[in-house]
Amino acid sequence: MRSRDIDEDILHVAREEELRQADGQQPRSRLWALGIALFLFVLMLSFVFVTFPIGDIIAGQIESRPLEGGIVEAGGLRIVFREDALRQLQGIYYEEQRREFSLCMQGAKEGNSYGISGLYQPTTYHQTFSSVTFESCSDDTLIILHSHPYKSCIASEADMRMLERSKERNPDVLMVVMCEPGRFSVYG
Repeated sequence: MRSRDIDEDILHVAREEELRQADGQQPRSRLWALGIALFLFVLMLSFVFVTFPIGDIIAGQIESRPLEGGIVEAGGLRIVFREDALRQLQGIYYEEQRREFSLCMQGAKEGNSYGISGLYQPTTYHQTFSSVTFESCSDDTLIILHSHPYKSCIASEADMRMLERSKERNPDVLMVVMCEPGRFSVYG
């Protein structure tokens, strides 16, 4: 045998050995690639579902309560709308969907039940899609309601400060955020 034939045989054997090793490692490489791809997919999904606006929408849906038969029940509180007051509220909601609005609601309180028989819009100084600045409601107001963009049901820090100031004048007052025609978050 010539030296060249021996060299070719050695190279052939070496290539066969490399192919056998590559075949054994190929399933492991694919498994690693699949694992990394799955991890990145889960990471992307978590980013989508817990960041703005999806995370806020989910949290708002958990915190808010639906209107059922003219009644909203939340945290041991019960708000009962008289039919004409509810019709007026929903009319204003549909008219003002492009910007936030505020309302002062009046009626009677008995225990933890708030009966709403009337409402009025206070003087509004500034309105945008995501904010409203308005004159304080009268001291006999039971509920200060304002809207938020669709499905954004959680009160802001400014909303909570406004509630605290209002409670200094009327400890029974509630603040309600309306984020859909029949969905509310109630803060007391």
